[in-house]
Amino acid sequence: MLQVNGYAVDAETPLDLMTSYLTPNDLFFVRHHWIPQLPDKAAWKLAIDGEVSTPLELTLADLRRLPKTSVTSVLQCAGNGRGLFKPYVAGVQWQYGAVGNARWTGVRVKDVLAKAGLKGGAKHLHTFGSDKPPEKVPPFHRSVELDKVLEDGIIAYEMNGEPLPDLHGAPARLIVPGWAGDHWMKWLMRLSPQPEAQKGFYMDVAYRFPNKPGEPGVAFKPEEMSPVKVLPVKSSITTFPEKTKAGAPAAITGFAFSGAGEIAKVDVSGDDGATWKAAVLGKDHDRFAWRLWSHTFTPRAPGKVRLLARATDSHGGVQPREAVWNQSGYFHNAWQAVEVEVMA
Repeated sequence: MLQVNGYAVDAETPLDLMTSYLTPNDLFFVRHHWIPQLPDKAAWKLAIDGEVSTPLELTLADLRRLPKTSVTSVLQCAGNGRGLFKPYVAGVQWQYGAVGNARWTGVRVKDVLAKAGLKGGAKHLHTFGSDKPPEKVPPFHRSVELDKVLEDGIIAYEMNGEPLPDLHGAPARLIVPGWAGDHWMKWLMRLSPQPEAQKGFYMDVAYRFPNKPGEPGVAFKPEEMSPVKVLPVKSSITTFPEKTKAGAPAAITGFAFSGAGEIAKVDVSGDDGATWKAAVLGKDHDRFAWRLWSHTFTPRAPGKVRLLARATDSHGGVQPREAVWNQSGYFHNAWQAVEVEVMA
């Protein structure tokens, strides 16, 4: 793992280790705002209150008695790629590896709220974890649109068939497939359906994207931005030969994903985007998961070749040449480029 921050520890996964459909738990990127305060698992209960007729406190055993469900979904930090923006953007300088794909297992948010008797006036689900910030730092309190979590949301207690690891939110975390990781509350302690969205720094100021982005370097006021939600279409190159011979076939592999829909195709270019060739998509795929891809590149002549990858999703979203610069460094999804030295 590549440590990108010391307090708290944030670590990303090297791209050349992200070659499997499911990212192993011990290779999955780690994102903390501050040193976490883990719940006491023996005494842990999930409180359900707010716009419900029967407030509940559910143990892990209670959750396990509810109908079990799973989803394979990409989890990506909204700031993945922040270190690639120019001009420089302050914050954790993620490169490419603050992303992973896992099989999340637990119970539907819909089933838990139905058990509590969800009322019709609720529009937002307020989420709270056990994490507590240092003194004078605002708490990481978030909310997510209720329609989204009623459709897709899961309270997960397993990750890739194993109990949810401490670093990833044990004993239970919220899964919001297709949306940025700031919605995926770890170390869940309380869920509260409410008529209005949550208030506070991490809703009203942080995790917002300009409604009408300007030129690189132009900042916007919070009211000129909206919360980050759906992950934009993106591809990454994971393996390629740094050196090869002219006329020798070379394997290029990677992954691609989109929060809006499944990946429809990935194209690779060796001439700065003038022409593209279709990559072969892997057989494993789910709506919110990434899709592995591969391409055989055969260079014709000696020299340096710059390879690019571009993804397209099933809704017609196309990965752009350049990411939209924004003052928080969110949603970097520009074409990734790698250089191959071709020898005679």
